[in-house]
Amino acid sequence: MASRYNVILLSDEIYGELDFEGNHISIARYYPEGTIISSGLSKWCGAGGWRLGTFAFPESLDWLLDGMAVVSSETFTATSAPIQYAAVKAFKGGQRMEEYLTQSRRVLKNLAHRVCQTLRSAGAEIAQPKGAFYIFPDFSGHKEHLAQRGITTSRELCQQALQETGVAFLPGSEFGRPSEELTVRLALVDFDGQAALDGAARYPADDELPDTFVEECCGRVMEATNRLADWVAR
Repeated sequence: MASRYNVILLSDEIYGELDFEGNHISIARYYPEGTIISSGLSKWCGAGGWRLGTFAFPESLDWLLDGMAVVSSETFTATSAPIQYAAVKAFKGGQRMEEYLTQSRRVLKNLAHRVCQTLRSAGAEIAQPKGAFYIFPDFSGHKEHLAQRGITTSRELCQQALQETGVAFLPGSEFGRPSEELTVRLALVDFDGQAALDGAARYPADDELPDTFVEECCGRVMEATNRLADWVAR
């Protein structure tokens, strides 16, 4: 359909390498002549704050690439040298990078499973994530008793939870959901990444990580999850 109408697609694939099973397939495989792929270092490479974004253009869209380059040159300054060196290392790939990604996926998959399991036990509805490090639970099952505590919107839910538990997350209304829907977005990133990678590497790559792994290597995330689950279900 896109090819028939000569549509240009912009595919944001910055989380693509964090598919838990390593099975991400770009839409560019099916429509290479009209797809621009955007990515960067901060997400799949675990380099938050190292802001280097990329666009990959097909040859047929060289005219658009040239135009964007002109606009960018008048808008952005040069990327700092340390970030450029990091990008060269990341985009060269190789065995060490593949090992890093394999362990990252194992850690994030295990952590997401445990967090979802804990929040579901507290009555939340959650779609099981298949990649990256976010979850989007819905606490509407507790709507009546939360309303008795003066909580009727996702923003109020976040504000009250922060005050009473110290756990910070974003309201679903920031992502286009109705304000009265008690959905929130949690980022599962408050842990020592290197320690988690080292911990995962102690177990064979084809094996599931043990139940004790999250408490050992991602303890702050689980502590926050348990606080939130106890607070909501109270």
